[in-house]
Amino acid sequence: MHDRVAELAGLRIELATCENGPRESRREKTGEVQAQIDRVRGELDAEAEKLEDRAEHLAEAGQDVPAAQAAVAAREIRTALQGDEPEATAAKGRKRTTAAAKAPETRGGGA
Repeated sequence: MHDRVAELAGLRIELATCENGPRESRREKTGEVQAQIDRVRGELDAEAEKLEDRAEHLAEAGQDVPAAQAAVAAREIRTALQGDEPEATAAKGRKRTTAAAKAPETRGGGA
């Protein structure tokens, strides 16, 4: 699982380089890279579904610890897959900072 998650991350970086990089020759590879991303996403999605089913069956059998482990593994995969969704990507790009505090006002007078 972790190998495919790492592969997906690497493919995302490669796709960004193809789309936004300085070399025009890389833009021709965009379709190929997207096809690889789709392949890995499909494999990860299938594995997550399998783990979710396993977690459900284990929980029904009263095996709470293995069920929780399978559920956590499925959740990790789902989280990795969300990185490709446009709204998740857009949300990550925005800074969430508070406004800087204003400097304290000084009172006039002073002598």
